[in-house]
Amino acid sequence: MENVFLQYMNDRMKIENEPDREPGPVITLSREYGCYASRVAQLLSERLTAINEKNHTGKRWSVISNEVLEEAARKLEVEPKAISHIFGADEKRFLGDIIESFSTKKYASDSNIKHTITTIVRSYAEQGNVIVVGRAGCVITRHISKALHLKIVAPREWRVHRIMERFNINSIAASKLVEESDDKRRVFMSFFKGDKPDCELFDIVLNRAKLSEQEIVDTIMNLVIARKLV
Repeated sequence: MENVFLQYMNDRMKIENEPDREPGPVITLSREYGCYASRVAQLLSERLTAINEKNHTGKRWSVISNEVLEEAARKLEVEPKAISHIFGADEKRFLGDIIESFSTKKYASDSNIKHTITTIVRSYAEQGNVIVVGRAGCVITRHISKALHLKIVAPREWRVHRIMERFNINSIAASKLVEESDDKRRVFMSFFKGDKPDCELFDIVLNRAKLSEQEIVDTIMNLVIARKLV
């Protein structure tokens, strides 16, 4: 987190000294529960960084996900675990319950939580050369023209099987986790007015059950190059 944050602060200072600089490029990567995207994002950042190094731009691509949670907690003056439910990191409570539980806190109103998350994600995205995994990135960064918005999906049965393998649980428990997480992510996206059809939010939807991680990365790279984001 520290290295990413320091890079973010250094790049942010450069942007502030270049008022006419176009924001981005940014890639947002959304995913259904069970379609883990961290490995895809890491492989993608490595290949994008290699291109930048070859072109002598010296700009590394960063992956942003948990950093949003930690930075939001710091700004709201709470522990990360106190707001992890909002990001779907805890399977036990719904977004509305958490917002209500913050009602007596100084920074706990739903508008403050939303504003904080939006500000953090937007700042990272506008500095450019960043991949935002989840965190309503596809909605928050829609004002950036140099952007690519992607979603990884898979049939429910495939995702249930993945959850069974990851947590060593039976199909009933895994199915319940998938159902609860899908519901919470819908609530979270609705909170950011992202409850729109996928065709309005994403440039491309990729089926993880049909494509390997490498095939997904290759497909994204082709789009990035075609759009001249590197």
